[in-house]
Amino acid sequence: MTALTVSRILFVCFLLNEAVVLARTPPEERKRIIMPRAMPLPVLLLLAPFFFALELPGGWGWGAAFVQALGLGMEIAGELQLARAQSFSMSASLPAQPQTTGLYRRLENPIYVAILLQLSAWAAWMPVVFIAVAMQLEAFRRMVREERQYLARLAVSHRGADSFLWK
Repeated sequence: MTALTVSRILFVCFLLNEAVVLARTPPEERKRIIMPRAMPLPVLLLLAPFFFALELPGGWGWGAAFVQALGLGMEIAGELQLARAQSFSMSASLPAQPQTTGLYRRLENPIYVAILLQLSAWAAWMPVVFIAVAMQLEAFRRMVREERQYLARLAVSHRGADSFLWK
């Protein structure tokens, strides 16, 4: 099995995880989700490495697959932690307190960081995909601003090592 095959499998796992999260979100909450309006472009770009992929030299392909696996594990761990605390929400206005244990002790938004890790590693196979990564980063920044506004109304502040990403 090649690194590209492993990377493709990990990307499909990422897509399945995102579909499960969205499917488990109640319809009334789905209406409040902040999603980029230009979603078709990133989706098409993200599919490009399935059809056109570069040969990565040496162990770079396996490195990309490792970063993808790390990101997927981190995303699932963050989702499970939020689910256990019953504070998982796709919108910015549901949890009254941010998580400050586990992954959330060091990172403000570990799920966003995990998704960016996965997409960046996936983009190594076709650099044009970095456009989709940049668009997703901007969408996350918008979401974090809304989350911070909501938490400020509750007089709650939590910043992690990843806070520089959301400015």
